[in-house]
Amino acid sequence: MGFERALKKKIALGGVDTEKMARLEAVMAPWKAVAVAYSGGVDSTVLGYLLGHVFGKPVRLCLVKSPFLAVRELTSARSVASALRLPLQILALDLLAVDAVRYNDTNRCYHCKAAVLQAIGERCKRGEVLVDGSHADDAGQDRPGRKALLERDVLSPLALAGWTKADIRRVARIAGVPNWNKPSQSCLATRVPHGTSLCAAILERIEAAEELLYGMGCLQVRVRWQREGALIQLGRQDLWRLNDTERWAHLLRHMARLGFLHVELDSTPLPSN
Repeated sequence: MGFERALKKKIALGGVDTEKMARLEAVMAPWKAVAVAYSGGVDSTVLGYLLGHVFGKPVRLCLVKSPFLAVRELTSARSVASALRLPLQILALDLLAVDAVRYNDTNRCYHCKAAVLQAIGERCKRGEVLVDGSHADDAGQDRPGRKALLERDVLSPLALAGWTKADIRRVARIAGVPNWNKPSQSCLATRVPHGTSLCAAILERIEAAEELLYGMGCLQVRVRWQREGALIQLGRQDLWRLNDTERWAHLLRHMARLGFLHVELDSTPLPSN
């Protein structure tokens, strides 16, 4: 308990809204044990950290490993959970075997989220509450996955307590959470336009193309599938890396080997949240 009190004091001294912290503690108070739908991103990481190390709840991070999760993201998620000494359970799920997901229509995100939450929920122990890292800023956004959360009675304690993305990042920074400033990520399936059926070959090519860009030092990367071509999107801090003619030519050669014969660079940077 002394360790938990020290963390609360450290977070409070760092400028975190004590009222929001109290509201979050009140939301979590009745829970005996918690399973967190974990992605490796800062939101679910901070939620797991607060549950386990600040509020002293028995907590388990549940990460679904699927063809939509890049190896880089899986490795990072494992590393973060280990660094924070939070128990991690990895569940294998072939989302490409789910017809409604593979068809990739405008409801794909809902069907995907539903399948992921069902897989985690089926493995929840008796008395364990299933939660996710959604926050107050998500409320005003069109998030199809939100419907799946509501249908399966998955709770979003950060949102219920009024925590914003800024609150989450502030706590993560103060507490020394390794991924406190990690840009928001999305799964590989989001790179493929609706109406194009998903398959392992497409996802693998996209992941390989993104690895080329990470290998060039980029930190925030999206490679959008465009039949035999690709649209590259980068964070503001990365756009300059492709201004060099030789570097761009080098990238084009390697992209062509992956089957991307037409490559464009989007001059509009990705949002940095």
